[in-house]
Amino acid sequence: MSISVIENHMYNIKQAIRISNLLSWDPKEVFEFHRSIGNKETPLIRLPSLANHLGIGSILIKDESHRFGLNAFKVLGASYAMHRLIKKFPQINTFCTASDGNHGRAVAWMAKKLERKAIIYMPKGTVLDRINAIKEEGAEVFVIDDSYDVAVKIANEKVLEGNQQKNNLWSLVQDTAWDGYEEIPLDIMRGYWTQMHEISNQIGKEKIDVVFLQIGVGSWAASIISYAMSQWEDPPIFISVEPYSANCLFESIRTGRRVSVKNNQTTMMAGLNCGTVSTKAWDVLKNGIVGSISISDKLSEQGMKVLANPLSEDSYIIGGESGASGLSALIGLCRRNNYSEFKKKFSLNKKSTILVINTEGDTDSNNYKKIIKEIENQN
Repeated sequence: MSISVIENHMYNIKQAIRISNLLSWDPKEVFEFHRSIGNKETPLIRLPSLANHLGIGSILIKDESHRFGLNAFKVLGASYAMHRLIKKFPQINTFCTASDGNHGRAVAWMAKKLERKAIIYMPKGTVLDRINAIKEEGAEVFVIDDSYDVAVKIANEKVLEGNQQKNNLWSLVQDTAWDGYEEIPLDIMRGYWTQMHEISNQIGKEKIDVVFLQIGVGSWAASIISYAMSQWEDPPIFISVEPYSANCLFESIRTGRRVSVKNNQTTMMAGLNCGTVSTKAWDVLKNGIVGSISISDKLSEQGMKVLANPLSEDSYIIGGESGASGLSALIGLCRRNNYSEFKKKFSLNKKSTILVINTEGDTDSNNYKKIIKEIENQN
């Protein structure tokens, strides 16, 4: 159950606040849009027994497995961006994206709601559960024989081909940004603000000290940070979490510049299996996180098992491979003695309140059942 931790020497909270204010949006407008399409607040759950066990003051977990009945948070970003696109280009008839599962399902779900077509490109190794979930939303799915990053390129090329007549009948809805493609990813980031708006209402005046954020392309994490930096009087400390095989932010923090990670390794944390940080996210992340963590799949499994087999009074939560990874990193950090200085410096102690977000439920039901069954066999 490996874990690696580095401190971010580029951390600059003043710069993070400045950038976040430039990205600022009206969270109530976003929240009201989501409510208009049937959104219901997802629960914020306390885990007092686990907190006590780990030597932490309080652990809060936002459970996104309930969001819109889609088993993940991604629909918040996709739906808002697609809503904005249709207002601007009502002639759009086809939405296209690349996804390892949750984002693709969100695009497909919203396209069906808008009575438009959806085409989803998925990377090699995508599990059948995630493919079928997207097909059930009425989308056309193509699984390519290559990585997520290549799937993004193919989706973009397909949209360019569809719009050769410059009629804007096709639209790419990608949550990663690059030079020349930033407006839609930014709207996706703004859509995620509903999640933080809910958390703000749920915690009231309680102070959050540390937040663990999963990183794929980084758009969601950057959105969470930008909300806190622009909307909260006392922003918390942010720590990023990635799988070893796709730790593009970790390596970018380590080298001091935005880099891509390319290897033949795989991870069951499919939602985090991305090789390059979004350009829009990088500006926020390099200034806004204090440290970066890489974890093994075994450690992610540990988090899933803890949620499925809670200590005494703690609630039972279904956390998927990517969903549980934030909590997994916290568990790994607390149980390792070699990062005591990091924990001391960044307030991981009996007085601190930690927020983690379960970004998905059992989106790979077969793997989830296999992992959780190990608990039953041990008992």
